[in-house]
Amino acid sequence: MAQQSPMRLKLLFVINPVSGGKKKADPETFIKNYFLERKEEVHFFLLDKPQLSLSDAIKKIAPDCVIAVGGDGTVKMVAEQLLKGNIPMAILPTGSANGMATELCIPADWEQVMALITNQHPSEVMDIDLIQVNGQVCIHLGDVGLNALLVKNFEQRGIRGKLGYALSSFKTLWQNKRLEVKIANKDMHLVRYAHMIVLANARMYGTGACINPDGNLTDGLFEVVILKRLSIAELLKMLFRHRPFDPTKTEILQASQVTIITRKRAHFQLDGEYLGKTKLVSASILPRALKVIVPAPAEEER
Repeated sequence: MAQQSPMRLKLLFVINPVSGGKKKADPETFIKNYFLERKEEVHFFLLDKPQLSLSDAIKKIAPDCVIAVGGDGTVKMVAEQLLKGNIPMAILPTGSANGMATELCIPADWEQVMALITNQHPSEVMDIDLIQVNGQVCIHLGDVGLNALLVKNFEQRGIRGKLGYALSSFKTLWQNKRLEVKIANKDMHLVRYAHMIVLANARMYGTGACINPDGNLTDGLFEVVILKRLSIAELLKMLFRHRPFDPTKTEILQASQVTIITRKRAHFQLDGEYLGKTKLVSASILPRALKVIVPAPAEEER
C-alpha cells in the first residue's frame, strides 16, 4: 500500500466462495498458504457463512485494509461498507465478471495482488467516485434496457462466464425492443429512443466490452451512454472480441446528476445485479467516496 507502517498489518478478506463457479481454485486456501510464514494479521469473512454482519466485522476487527475476494458483486458489497471512510479496499478478482478490477488495472494473478496488498510491489491509494442510483451505490456500471434483460436471462440460465452471456444474448435480443426515454437535469432535457441507457462510472463491462472509452473514476462526473441501436452481431463482437460500441449509434453525455424516465417499465441492473423493472432512475455522483489500493503507475506515466 502507499503508506508504510511499522505496525503489523491487519487484513480482512471478504470471500464469496461461489464467485466464478465451482471450477475456480479455492481462494481461502490460497490466502492461508500465502500468509503461513508472514507477519500480517489475517482475518476472513465468508459471505456464505456469516456469523455477524460485514459492518460489525469491520468494526470489531478494525482492519488496515479490506480485500474483496470475488467478482463485481462482492466488490460492491465491500465498497458499500467502506463508503466515505478511511479504510482502503483491495480486490482479489475471482468472479465470472471482474470489471472493476480490470478498470483499476488490478492483476489477475493472485500472487501479484498479494504483493500489492503487502507492500512488496509499488502501490497507491486512489480515491474514486461512485454513483448513487435510486438510493443504491453503483461502483461500476448500471443500465436500463437490453443489458439489464441480458443480466436477468444470464442469472436464470445458470451458465457462468462468457458462454452464459453468449447463450443468454440470443434470447435477450429477440425479447428486447427500443425504449422511449426522457433524460433530464438542470442543463438538459432530452427525449431519445434506444435499446439501452447506461450510467457509466467506468469504461468497460466485466466481459471486456468497452462502453465508455473516456470514462474516468476520479473526475467527479459519470457518463450517460445512449445506445440507439444494437444488433446480435455487435453484441457478440463486444463479448468475445472486446470491440467498442459503434460510435455512429451511440451518444455519450457527461453529468453529475441525471433523471431518466422511460415511457414503459424497463429492465434495470446495477453492477451486474438485476433489480427488476422501473420507469424512473435517479443518479448523482459521490465524488472521491471510496479508497482503493491500485498498482502505482510507472515513472514515465506520472
